[in-house]
Amino acid sequence: MVAKKTVFGFALFGIIVLAGIIFLAFFIGAPDTTATGPDDDVVTRVKSYIDSGTCDRVSSSTKCGNSARQYYKEFTYNGRRIVVSNQVPDPLPLLYQPHEHEACERYQYISLPLQPAKGSSKQRTKMGSIGTAVTGAAFINDWSDRDGKVPMSFEALQWLIWFLNLDSCFGRSPRGGSNINCTDAGSATGAVDPDTCKLIGFYRDGVPVYGLCKDQSGMMMRSCYSCTGACISSVTHESGNYTGLGASSEDHTYDQAAFNAGICNLDEANGAVHPTTGEYSYFMTTTYPWTPIYYFGDEGINPYCSAAA
Repeated sequence: MVAKKTVFGFALFGIIVLAGIIFLAFFIGAPDTTATGPDDDVVTRVKSYIDSGTCDRVSSSTKCGNSARQYYKEFTYNGRRIVVSNQVPDPLPLLYQPHEHEACERYQYISLPLQPAKGSSKQRTKMGSIGTAVTGAAFINDWSDRDGKVPMSFEALQWLIWFLNLDSCFGRSPRGGSNINCTDAGSATGAVDPDTCKLIGFYRDGVPVYGLCKDQSGMMMRSCYSCTGACISSVTHESGNYTGLGASSEDHTYDQAAFNAGICNLDEANGAVHPTTGEYSYFMTTTYPWTPIYYFGDEGINPYCSAAA
């Protein structure tokens, strides 16, 4: 019984990711949250923390559920990209109802390199926040235990995934913040338009994350992973019926030969050179791994620090 639940959970994770990408097109555009003009209190406080070398542990506030308000700011300071958020998405889900895992404001900041290049080695993402979305919430990875041996269970999906305005994705918010396995780019209009190639956030290594996109030749950014294991799982979701899915990440193998032949164009981290910026970037895909599962930035990962007073 447990094994069946695990197989279903991993397959459902992929489908929820796919459904989330598809439904992003129906959400409103995110406000411009790049800091301009006078600093607000949060930005001023973060700059003082950076100047003093303060990096305290992030914790939740008492503002939760419908009383929580989204916050996201991005600015350059001391030659670094500073991203400040509180893990509350904008807008809150239309069908949001308070529950035991409701989202609470968790003010945090992270200092990132402005133009990270692709490094010589990759590092697997682990549990917890692995990046910040432009809506203020966080990216998380596909694991359900810290050893990465057990793929996402159905209960973990319910507990960890919260799509914006998308009750059909079984969303809940873990430990006071809004975290999603696929992408919290719901308010990033254009995330599903490969011609737009919308920026939807940044990973902890500073590498930018984009929605669906095309390369310079006009080919869709396509994952090079293929299912080589137990590809017998299937899921029925309101977005459609999906078959031939792997039971876990171990059922999927990166196909270097397909990459060399030009059949696909993304590396193991779902990364490639952006068609217009010329910078190494990560991209969402509609097949495994759906969202980037490795850090490949040349400066490594950076810590989240408290931005609370």
